[in-house]
Amino acid sequence: MVARHRISGAGGMKGFDFAKSGRRLVTNSSDRTLRQFNLPNYPAPNSNGEFLEQELEPTHRFNDPINKTAWYAMSYSPDGEWLAGGAADPATHKIYIWDISNDGQFASALDGGREPLVHLHWHPTKSSIASTTNHGNILIWHCPNPERWGAFAGGFEEVDENVEYEEKEDEFDVEDEEEITRRKMKAEEEEVDIDSVIEDAAHRIARLDRSRVEDEDISWADQDADNELGDFKMKIIIQEDTEM
Repeated sequence: MVARHRISGAGGMKGFDFAKSGRRLVTNSSDRTLRQFNLPNYPAPNSNGEFLEQELEPTHRFNDPINKTAWYAMSYSPDGEWLAGGAADPATHKIYIWDISNDGQFASALDGGREPLVHLHWHPTKSSIASTTNHGNILIWHCPNPERWGAFAGGFEEVDENVEYEEKEDEFDVEDEEEITRRKMKAEEEEVDIDSVIEDAAHRIARLDRSRVEDEDISWADQDADNELGDFKMKIIIQEDTEM
């Protein structure tokens, strides 16, 4: 034994379940309340028989505030972020889901009909739950994924409501298979030019713009030539001193 814990105010314990990580524990007590605990780090077993003695305080309490129903079983999701509790209701098959990552908020209630629940267990890797009834039936619960029809075809468009489709003139015209075959054969007979370089449209436009700018500069220089290109001459001005 490495540890012993005491839970105050819970009454007799009817069952418990660990999260897959081993760091969380949920207990089912006779007071009709599920309690979740975060477990401490346990020491390694030693030859002296020493162990950790500690009282645990629950981080969350889960119960049915309306019907005050007891619980038959509980189970964590594979990632430990969700908790499922099977109600001990003699008339209905109820499973309650709580979101542990969202401060233990109630998320959903699953109704399995009139066969009372006996036990439940979450799939170890998938988002599905198996629950059993006192009639010997097993119910499989899963979270369905919505179908995305747009993934099957690139041009497929999903709409929220019915719309009137406008058909193109030749969209659904039936073309002669012989004509299709003849057109394919003709395309295959055409010679492919592998020597010529096809210039990209963007590069061609850029080149034309660049040449146009260069031409404008040249024409402007020709029209407005600088007068300073001629020979330089110095003009000498002599000012006589009029003061005597």
